[in-house]
Amino acid sequence: MNQIQLQTSSFTDLFVGHAPDWLEGQVTEYLVATFGDYFTDVKMYIEERSFRRFVEACLEETIVVYVDHMLLQKNYIQEETIERMKLDEEVLMDFFREYISVSKVENRVKVLGDLRELASSESPDSFTLVYTNILDHQPDCPPEVVEKLVSLREGIPRKDAKEVVSECKEIYENSLVDGQPPKRGFVFPKVKSLSASKQNRLWRKLT
Repeated sequence: MNQIQLQTSSFTDLFVGHAPDWLEGQVTEYLVATFGDYFTDVKMYIEERSFRRFVEACLEETIVVYVDHMLLQKNYIQEETIERMKLDEEVLMDFFREYISVSKVENRVKVLGDLRELASSESPDSFTLVYTNILDHQPDCPPEVVEKLVSLREGIPRKDAKEVVSECKEIYENSLVDGQPPKRGFVFPKVKSLSASKQNRLWRKLT
């Protein structure tokens, strides 16, 4: 396990959807406080440009872990979940822009905002619209993300859920170039839960 993964292990251990500590903001605050102490030490030993790249890598790993646990958690997405996600975005923005450019932070944290919008969609049309917008700047976001978030929404009729997933799969497939996303992002190829679901689908096809 590398140093970045060690620092983000607090998210891995504590982020469990509706866990009280996360909903109260303690997990994210603890994470950035830990990063703050760590960055102070690291900055003394490496040049500025390397330090900024290191901070950027820490932010990316944090986003990957956050997304992974968001998709792995079992609890229904409630209003308080959406509000906590929004506050987490603000905490991460405020912290990391002290070390790297605002544009770089916004570009990374935007993924969380997109998923929050997707998770809070209220109709089949809004799900597909938000997903289409996500593909504009995260073209490798697979429809399995939509499928998981829809399943975590209480009160969406089964028929509507199936329609949303089907339409999003079609949107994704139509966006591919020679069977591949036109651009590879920093998040979804690294999300372990998505890799596991792909392996399961392949195994079912083989058996």
